[in-house]
Amino acid sequence: MNSLKLNYDQIASQYNQRYPASQTWERGQALLELAGQTNAKTILEVGSGTGFWLNLLNQTGAAMYGLDYSMGMLQQAKGQPAPLHLSRGLGTQLPYRSATFDLLYCVDAIHHFGDHRAFILEAYRLLKPGGALAIIGHDPHEGSSNWYAYDYFDTVYDTDLRRYPSGNSVLTWMEQAGFHSITSQVVEHIQNVHVGEAILNDPFLKHNATSQLALLDEQTYEAGLERIKQALSAAKESGEQILFRSDIHVKMFLGYKPRSIYSA
Repeated sequence: MNSLKLNYDQIASQYNQRYPASQTWERGQALLELAGQTNAKTILEVGSGTGFWLNLLNQTGAAMYGLDYSMGMLQQAKGQPAPLHLSRGLGTQLPYRSATFDLLYCVDAIHHFGDHRAFILEAYRLLKPGGALAIIGHDPHEGSSNWYAYDYFDTVYDTDLRRYPSGNSVLTWMEQAGFHSITSQVVEHIQNVHVGEAILNDPFLKHNATSQLALLDEQTYEAGLERIKQALSAAKESGEQILFRSDIHVKMFLGYKPRSIYSA
């Protein structure tokens, strides 16, 4: 069994294992380009975690702000080289003054906010006229993504369907909040193939590497791991090669706050 709530304090110290130095992050490049296009001077990441993306964006020279609910994550973020202004809070009740930020974004985090529409409304409030909101993540409702964890670990896919808002819902809520020039585009296409026992070295297979697996209790996680090992044994006995695929489309949902009521 699993729960929809995850205590990030318990996994904060190991969380950065999901960001290997050898990985090129196209979603990070998309954020850098957006920061340049908007000439952002003040940037807020909601669900900022260990500060990985904020540290990347520090090269823009903007004032960098991060908000997370987990004290453990915030403690890790304090260790980033970039000077970050960090706060603890909820994504649905952002503790900042209206019209404060040029760019507000979240990466792989909106599914943790509970009331997704309330977050979007708060983002609109906090953005300066002309500011941009970027919501980055994958949409399990779309069916275009394939991840081996969905096949081997019980309840993971169904739980993602409950946690994640659909892309169409996000676009609708952004329009209802008042955003304009709303777009949706794939900013990163993750394609990884692990051949045979190489899957056991995948850092994303660790119990605390992703929220999907971290939400599983020990018994359910171990059962999924055992299914993978059984599949490996069966393939070896039959002399076949088994592949474990990750084929995930990461999207950016982007909208702008009008510069005036006449530009909406």
